Amino acid sequence: MGIKSLTPRKHIEQYTVQQLRRIELSVVNTLMYIGEQCINEAKNNGAYTDQTGNLRSSIGYVVLHNGRVVSTMKFEQVKQGGKGLKNGKKFINELIGQYSKGFALIVVAGMDYAAYVEARGLNVLASSELKAADVTPKLMKKLGFK
Repeated sequence: MGIKSLTPRKHIEQYTVQQLRRIELSVVNTLMYIGEQCINEAKNNGAYTDQTGNLRSSIGYVVLHNGRVVSTMKFEQVKQGGKGLKNGKKFINELIGQYSKGFALIVVAGMDYAAYVEARGLNVLASSELKAADVTPKLMKKLGFK
């Protein structure tokens, strides 16, 4: 005697798609949370004097899924940091094309001298990277990922 399915195949497919969307949304929300934590860390604990506001204005993030932007942190101008705002957006848009599969969180400091400031021992994004490296595995594990 065989097993007979009483549930229509269409219902099984719909349920599977719903569950997949629920998981994807959970991952996106988690990456957004991590991105916000990184931005707050960078803006609140940047160990440099931001005279023009450009460096802090150039800090932002984007969440991607299969190369498509699903969430972005609106860059915010600090002081007279219009140039930083523009450079941050430009830099993040250049990086988006490098991530066409899966999920990605990109956090940037878009001023070209950000690396120089970090190299001098002043925190721009270094503590944000450490925070993300610490928090991400814990949050993903809570979602059921290894």
